[in-house]
Amino acid sequence: MLKKLRFIVPLLALAALVVWWFTPRYSEEDEAYYRSVFCLIDHHDSRAFLRDMESVVEGGNSDYALHKIRYIPALGEKMRQTWQQLSPDEQRASREDRQRCYQLMGEKKQD
Repeated sequence: MLKKLRFIVPLLALAALVVWWFTPRYSEEDEAYYRSVFCLIDHHDSRAFLRDMESVVEGGNSDYALHKIRYIPALGEKMRQTWQQLSPDEQRASREDRQRCYQLMGEKKQD
């Protein structure tokens, strides 16, 4: 029994480490940037959210930039899911006022 335990405990620790390692983590700065981009794009066609976000993020890079910002699909999807959590009235208010959009998206953000 003790021999099995010596094998199982490190294996479980390794599995927990692998899960932790592959769990996506985003900085507050990244989330704020994606929230701003999401509030900037057109919200009339929900099928185009992710494509529009990608074109804004990738298109904002200068050719001479040393550090180019790459689009993170999972973070874009997170913004889309947060948008879907908003009520129709909140979505309507967000379409009309970008500052309100940013505020509502920040309040409803998923963890």
